[in-house]
Amino acid sequence: MTKRQPKTYEDVCLWWEGLDDETRAQEIDEFALEFGYHSTKLERSDVHFEEAREIFERGTVTAYTGDVRSLTSLANQQVAFDLILRNLARGERFDEELLLKTHRLVAGGTFSRRQLADGEFPGTYKRSDYFVRETKEVGALPEDCPTLTRELLAEVDDELDGLTPARALTVAAYFHNQLVSIHPFSEGTGRAARELSNYILLWGGHAPICIYKEDRNEYFGELEAFDETGDLEPFKAFLRKETVKSWETRVRG
Repeated sequence: MTKRQPKTYEDVCLWWEGLDDETRAQEIDEFALEFGYHSTKLERSDVHFEEAREIFERGTVTAYTGDVRSLTSLANQQVAFDLILRNLARGERFDEELLLKTHRLVAGGTFSRRQLADGEFPGTYKRSDYFVRETKEVGALPEDCPTLTRELLAEVDDELDGLTPARALTVAAYFHNQLVSIHPFSEGTGRAARELSNYILLWGGHAPICIYKEDRNEYFGELEAFDETGDLEPFKAFLRKETVKSWETRVRG
């Protein structure tokens, strides 16, 4: 029996490009659970995969004894992913309304009492500086966040017309890093960045990407490295690796 050869990034891209619309939609639907689970685990959630499956398939979970905010964050991932798929189907542009709505969905019910008391709410720009433990940064000054974020969104939106899969990876990587560098929200910036990076990828005909919990240190390390050097290539290489990891078991042939 011939041993199956490991898949490459190019194999995954060619496979994805060759899928018909119905099959691609089915693949995306199955991908949503894996993406939502790992995106939540990157934030140190204590939810297990089977609990995530219950949430996505049944809308509820039994015998859960962990932090309720972790469960809420997971359920939010499903709602936010559904939003980006609906917006893609309608051809909605990449703008501030999309970002703030995405953040409101991914972060709803997860802010601490202290944050709420400080006037911080999901779907609104931060009002104070917050230390980001993973990247050791606080981001832009609160008063600068709206302008910097709108400029970034306009940059990305300008790239959408005629976006190719190869260019989509670059634009998604750029957006992801820049949004995290600005860090416009007191919490949930990373979750919003991961959701909307997949919006860009899907718009450009590229397969969506799951960033895996076991690659957490590398992921945050690459984000921090970009903040220091401005070099996007290492993060793009990381995304190509995660693309293969996300899809290699599904690629036929």
